Formats: sequence, C-alpha cells, structure tokens
Amino acid sequence: MTKRDFFRIIIKLFGLYALILTVFTYIPTNIGYVTFQFELASLLWILGGALLAFAAYFLLIINTNRIINFLKIDRGFDEERIELGNFNNNKILKLGIILIGGFMIVDYLPTFLHYSYLAFKSKVSNNGLNSLDQMEFGMPSDYLYWVVSGVNLVVGYIFLTNYHRIADWLTRKEKIAVPTEK
Repeated sequence: MTKRDFFRIIIKLFGLYALILTVFTYIPTNIGYVTFQFELASLLWILGGALLAFAAYFLLIINTNRIINFLKIDRGFDEERIELGNFNNNKILKLGIILIGGFMIVDYLPTFLHYSYLAFKSKVSNNGLNSLDQMEFGMPSDYLYWVVSGVNLVVGYIFLTNYHRIADWLTRKEKIAVPTEK
C-alpha cells in the first residue's frame, strides 16, 4: 500500500465519523434545546453548524486527493510504500468501520440503559423504586435523548454487521466522464 492510499483511507474514515457524529449526536442534542424555547437564531445556528459539518464531510470524501495534494502529507517519507503485512486498503477501511461501530455502541449503551431504567422506574411506581433517587423521567428531552442513544446503538450495530458493504461504497471508483466528440 502506498502512503497516499493510507492517507486517503484515514481522511475518508475521519469524514465518515464526522458525518455520523453530526447526524446522530450534534443535531438531535441541539434540537432538544430548541424544543424547550423556540428561537429562530438558535435554530439557524444549529442548521448552520450542521451544514458546515456536511460540507466538511463531502469535502473529505469527494476531494480526498486534493486535500492530500494541498497538505502534502504524502511527502517526506523515506519509502514510497507502507508495509502492513496482510492489510490492504479495503481491510484497513473495514477495520476502521468496525472501530467506529464499536465506539458508537460503547459510547451510547450506558445512556440508553440509563434512560431505559428511568422509563421503567416511572412506569412501575409513582414514587420511584428508590426514594434516594431524585431522577425524574417524562420530559420531552428525556425521550429525545433515549431515542438518540437508541438510534446510535442501531447505527453502530449496522456498522458492525455491514462493514464490508460500507467499505465497498467508500472505495468505489469514481466514474470519469469522457467527453464525446460531436
């Protein structure tokens, strides 16, 4: 594998992870703030941040070669090739996707279990299961965070089970349009 291929994989994985964090963490968390008190300025701020993150994603995925050329990160190495044993581009990308899916599950499983416990507790008893526990459940934000953590778990699971399809999609060859003569 050449060092250019290695950096191309790293940049695409970073772009994919940034997109996942934007769609499944940034947007739902900040929309929760807007539901309490609607202000147009805060909504525009959230949408602007999300659009900036999407633009960064597309820049990282589509213009990977331009980024490498601009930053010149493939220069200054003693050797042209990076030897990783049996790993090729596709296997490294698959490993990265598995790690992203695993991080999503590890990050959001405790939150999902916590809100599941609070929802169960609120349904079982009016006073709660423990008088020392003052946590309440039933606000719209509680349901929002519960759903967000559940969606992140599902997406992490999908990444873990479909890593080969995602890797194939990310490494697809762009079709170059050939001009036709008239």
